[in-house]
Amino acid sequence: MNAPAWVGPTIAISLVIVALSFLVIGAVALAIGLALRKHSRTITKQVEAVSSEAKALAGRFRHELEGMADLSTEARAKLRAAIDGAEARIRDMDALVAVLQEEAEDTALDVAALVRTIRRGGGIFASARKSLQRRRASRG
Repeated sequence: MNAPAWVGPTIAISLVIVALSFLVIGAVALAIGLALRKHSRTITKQVEAVSSEAKALAGRFRHELEGMADLSTEARAKLRAAIDGAEARIRDMDALVAVLQEEAEDTALDVAALVRTIRRGGGIFASARKSLQRRRASRG
């Protein structure tokens, strides 16, 4: 059985079309690969830029945090010193109030003793006056 004459050229043409199709598919795949490579380079550059900006921002943020920690430490030290100073002044004031209270109590006792003495002395003077008045009355 002999194949018709047109089968050979048709198969050859088909093979050429299939081969050209594979070449077109390869060219498209190559174009896509090159485009992806170009885009990946662009994306890589953008990622590197974002990464360096993030690193710089993190460095600034770290510097600010260290500054805030230093400020907090200084503020705590100053606050502690102020509290210690206030406590010392309160102790001094307490000692002063204790001394003033003792002095006031002593003064009150002295005044009470003086008043008692004056009352007793007044009674003695009244008795002496009455005696003098009796003597005068008996003489006169």
